[in-house]
Amino acid sequence: MSAFLRRTNRTSPIGIDLGSGNIKMAQFKQIPKGLSLVNFGILPMPENAIREGKIVNSKLIVEALKELLKFHSFVGQRIVASVPGQLVIVKEILIEELPEDELREAIKWEMEKFFPFPIEKTTFDYKILNRVISENESSDKINVVVVAAPLDAVQSIVDVTKEAGLEPIAIEVEPFSKLRLLQFIPDFDFKSEILFVMLNIGHTYTSVSMIDKGMVNFFRTLPIGGKKFTDAIAQSLGKEFKEAQEIKETKLNLNNRKDPGTKAVLPLLDNLLLEVRRSINYYFKKFNDGKSVDTVILVEGGSANLKGINEYIEESTSFPASTDQLLADIAEVSPELFTKEYLLEMAPFFSVATGLALREHRARPAIKAKKAREAQKQQKKPFFKYKKG
Repeated sequence: MSAFLRRTNRTSPIGIDLGSGNIKMAQFKQIPKGLSLVNFGILPMPENAIREGKIVNSKLIVEALKELLKFHSFVGQRIVASVPGQLVIVKEILIEELPEDELREAIKWEMEKFFPFPIEKTTFDYKILNRVISENESSDKINVVVVAAPLDAVQSIVDVTKEAGLEPIAIEVEPFSKLRLLQFIPDFDFKSEILFVMLNIGHTYTSVSMIDKGMVNFFRTLPIGGKKFTDAIAQSLGKEFKEAQEIKETKLNLNNRKDPGTKAVLPLLDNLLLEVRRSINYYFKKFNDGKSVDTVILVEGGSANLKGINEYIEESTSFPASTDQLLADIAEVSPELFTKEYLLEMAPFFSVATGLALREHRARPAIKAKKAREAQKQQKKPFFKYKKG
């Protein structure tokens, strides 16, 4: 699926994720051995700079972008950024099969039935999933997945990155950056029967992306994120937000159900995982006649490092969960820049930025190089486990 904006090819792109909690950047370069990590960096999103996914104070974001660029050795100004997930709508529609030059216009008018913003203020793209042969109707139908976002949100990202001295070559949507990221791991295959559930627990919301046979077939956002976990701890323990955040990051252990902090967080996490289970069951019903399939949940975002979260997700959903640490796995990294431990700790924050940064890189050489390194160390192991359907 094409992105909303394109330019020519020069230096390797920098992936920029303008999250509600943090701004993340990552960049890779192609080397004979596959991929090398140029650098990555993170800064808190300035307070009141983004509201409900939309930029409301561009000056603060420009200053933060310039600060990140100043203190990290990124190369060039070409960037790929993403539209925040809560502004993105991914919808599957059934529409009459038409010639290509008529199909886009037909999809545009079909979108008016379910998109919450005016169609003339929307940018969208689509991908044909399959053809449905009709016995009773005069014409066949096609299943189409449509992805759309408000045009003003896309333009504001373009404007703010340009003001920071950067050159936006593409603006993408979150679920497709996740798809690209998966393509860079050896265990991924477009013909694979595994359902990948990418669970990104961000600052103010959680996104659920489901990838099956190389296609993003499902995407939704849920209004629960790490900030609500911190607020619950602060209220329960009578702490200020900053102290509650530190407790969450350093002391909270979801395996200790008697801990007051854990008791404060679990009702929110239970509500979140209830919606995740419903989403997976809906997916099975819609795409596999209600039967379960081999499934893995990859946990991302700032809350992915909570102690015991993978075990709790497995217990709640009955599907195995693994922390998404692909930033640390897909490329060679100089030990003079980052320790392996630091990379593994920070990787869950960078799933979107990493996928964006990989836009112009080739997966096959990187995978080949990764397999060669594993063979040399004699440590080959799968990137994740999954439940057999």
